[in-house]
Amino acid sequence: MKKGLAVLILCLFPVLSAQASLISFYVIETGLNEESGRNRHSTLWENAFMDVFFDSGFIVSNYPMLRLNEKPNVPIIEACGFCVEEAIDAGVHYILIAQLDFSNAMRAPDEISLYVFKVIDHEIVYERQIAGRNYGSDRDATEDMKKTISPLVQFVRNL
Repeated sequence: MKKGLAVLILCLFPVLSAQASLISFYVIETGLNEESGRNRHSTLWENAFMDVFFDSGFIVSNYPMLRLNEKPNVPIIEACGFCVEEAIDAGVHYILIAQLDFSNAMRAPDEISLYVFKVIDHEIVYERQIAGRNYGSDRDATEDMKKTISPLVQFVRNL
C-alpha cells in the first residue's frame, strides 16, 4: 500500500509542476497604408513564431496584427496600446512582439525588431533588431525565420 502511494505521488508531482507557459505573439507593421490588404511577410512571421513555440511545447496565442503609419517613437508596449492587466487576467506569461518596418508593401520588411515582454514584471527583457531579407520563396523565408526565432525558445525557457 505504501509503495503504491509513493509511486502515485512520484508520478503525479511532475504532472502538476510541469505547466507550460502561455505565450502570445503580436506582429506590428509600420510603414504600410491602412488600405493595403494583409501583408504576406507579416503572416509568414506570425506563423513562424506560432510554429516554433508550439512545436517546443508552449501554449501559444496571438493578438490581431497592428498596423502603424510609422515607427513609434515611444516604447513599443505604449505604441500598441497593450494592456498588462488583461494579459495577466488571461494567464499570459510572455508577449513576443515582432515589429516589421516596411518601406514598400511588395517587398519584405527593411528591418525586424524582436521583443520579449515579461508580463508579470511589466518589462521588455529581450530586444533585437535584424535586417530584412528578400527570399526566393515563402518556404525559404519561413525556414530562415524559424532559424531566427529558435534561440528565443531557450531564452524564454531560462527566464
